[in-house]
Amino acid sequence: MLHNGNRGGIAGAFNCGIVELEARGVELFFLLDQDSELPPGYFNAMCQAAVAARDRKHDRGTGDAGESEEGAAFLIGPLVHDTNLDALIPQFGLEGKRVYQFDLRKPFTEPLVRCAFLISSGSLISRAAWARIGRFDERYVIDHVDTDYCMRALHCDVPIYLNPHVVLQHQIGDLQAKSLFGWKIYVINYSAVRRYYIARNALDLSLAHVRAFPAILFINVYTLKQILPMLIFERDRLRKCIALMVGLFDGLLGRLGGIREARPRMSKYLSRSG
Repeated sequence: MLHNGNRGGIAGAFNCGIVELEARGVELFFLLDQDSELPPGYFNAMCQAAVAARDRKHDRGTGDAGESEEGAAFLIGPLVHDTNLDALIPQFGLEGKRVYQFDLRKPFTEPLVRCAFLISSGSLISRAAWARIGRFDERYVIDHVDTDYCMRALHCDVPIYLNPHVVLQHQIGDLQAKSLFGWKIYVINYSAVRRYYIARNALDLSLAHVRAFPAILFINVYTLKQILPMLIFERDRLRKCIALMVGLFDGLLGRLGGIREARPRMSKYLSRSG
């Protein structure tokens, strides 16, 4: 078992594990976290999807000479069922620079579907994709680490696939349903430090990739949608509002890294309880 001491957050943990597996000659790297529950037959189904992704590239003749030596480059992820909402999380496809949302009410007929984004938990990375894209960016620490990796995959022409025949059970935060004037809204109860990372990383990613993929701007909607529920239903509102504002400021400036190192005083303030 490897102990990374939380260096680089979840990005550092992914890098540490993959480097170790790469040295052992492993061809597929699976990313999982403690909030996920694997369905029966998960690894077998995902390995079959990896074979299909490899064969698809070879059949279409899209692999270059370097790739033929190191194998096919791809990312694959399952459908994700949010156990808090008891619903599948939205999945998005990509046509050129246009991002569209899949209609999850309709059955998928293909074994693999090209998509634009994956959450890290439950996904796999081929060895060739890791060689081409590189390490996870530890400056993002935790939130949007997977979004950044998907954006870099698209820049490197590494296909991202959804395996719609595998459904991962996953709990996204401490989500609670609340009623506001008859409207159901959701409160996720993130800490002030997480609010900082979410706001900062989303804005930084948007600025980095908006020219190539204008639809990346939509990741900031998640930040904005949580402001009203946070102000009405959550405790420690002042600290969380400050975290959001500082996060947006640092996102504009590209000030990344762990908050303890980037802003030690702010880190102590935001980490206080009550």
